Amino acid sequence: MNERLAIVGGTPVRSRPLPQEWCGAHYMDEVECDAAARVCRSKTLFRYYGLNLQNEVSRLEREFAEYIGVRYGLAVSSGTAALQVAIGALGIGPGDEVLIPGYFWVSTVGAVVRAGAIPVLVDCDDTFDMDPQDAARKITVRTKAILVVHMGGVIGRITEIVALARQRNLKVIEDCAQAAGARQKGVKAGAFGDLSIFSFQMNKHMTSGEGGMVVTNDEHLYRRAEAIHDLGYPRNEAGRLVMDDPSMQLWGIGCRMSELTGAVARVQLKKLDRITSAMRSAKLKIKKALADVLTFREVPDPDGDAGSFLMTVFPTREQSLKFTAALRAEGVVADKGGMYPVHMDEWGLHIYYNVASLVNKRGISAVSPWQMAENRASAHVSYAKGTCPHLDDLISRTMIFCVASILTDADVEDIIKAYKKVAAAVCR
Repeated sequence: MNERLAIVGGTPVRSRPLPQEWCGAHYMDEVECDAAARVCRSKTLFRYYGLNLQNEVSRLEREFAEYIGVRYGLAVSSGTAALQVAIGALGIGPGDEVLIPGYFWVSTVGAVVRAGAIPVLVDCDDTFDMDPQDAARKITVRTKAILVVHMGGVIGRITEIVALARQRNLKVIEDCAQAAGARQKGVKAGAFGDLSIFSFQMNKHMTSGEGGMVVTNDEHLYRRAEAIHDLGYPRNEAGRLVMDDPSMQLWGIGCRMSELTGAVARVQLKKLDRITSAMRSAKLKIKKALADVLTFREVPDPDGDAGSFLMTVFPTREQSLKFTAALRAEGVVADKGGMYPVHMDEWGLHIYYNVASLVNKRGISAVSPWQMAENRASAHVSYAKGTCPHLDDLISRTMIFCVASILTDADVEDIIKAYKKVAAAVCR
């Protein structure tokens, strides 16, 4: 292919932008509207009681837990709240360390810091998920949990991480905020860890605008999570607070999900497999067509990939930057309000060294966790660029493209054509 690139005056492959990246939002229709209206007509938007309780949130919890393949689900107000609840349920606090990968969303590390514990960065492997070998090297006597993050809907070497945790008597938290509907060898994201969290925020696979979920198979952890997400005490079947159990006398953060959010999320859950299947199918088609041309992120189980992000890894940084700019010029770019494709350097708060409050060890009060006496042995931990060298190298030469959930066959063909056109010129 010797076509002149659009970036130097050639004709672009596409004359109109691609659909925006909002996965579940594209699938919203009258069913979500009817669900929301039903709750409003009941005049009962609070989940535990009211004039005419519809039990939308409790139904969502049961349905979501069944979908993931676990015993318990706890609906909360956001994925960030879900992380805080999970950290609290495990009793993580000052004196503890939590292993997290260097590729995350800022909420992940923020939950650890707000609990007064110390996040310890673990390098990533070619899956862009946590490297089990580096995780083993980072464990100390203060390590209490391993927090894995399935970024972009790809599950990395999770079974190795879980095996390591069991061997070292540690708990595993799965951050599945970007992985609802993903699976590995038939096991859904969220079913591997001791506690797992999900987000239903606007740009997630299923969305209710905001909202989240904590799931677990452990009844004790579920009851603690239930107490923390509410008023500090669990509730009985009648919805009354249980205050006479010393192990469940905690402090609540009031992050309950509303009935309105629950009703919309229930509808979206029924569409989740269709949404992820559409993204996965398009992504696999693109990767198959370009397999002999480009190198992509390693995905241990492609059939279980949620499909939302395509990450192209180039031999050099120079190639990756040129490719990203040239692809955008070919019209392979998200519609107004979208931002893809983007070079990974520009991936903001997803990358550890871009989080100034982490690098500079800030807390939310005058005393940060790194200044606490209980954390004296962990105060030296660094978050500066270079802490995760393999991830740093990958970031420097990777481009991210969002696979929208409503791509047509024609869209996919244009994407493939543009990738090939740019590769012929840039990757020679």
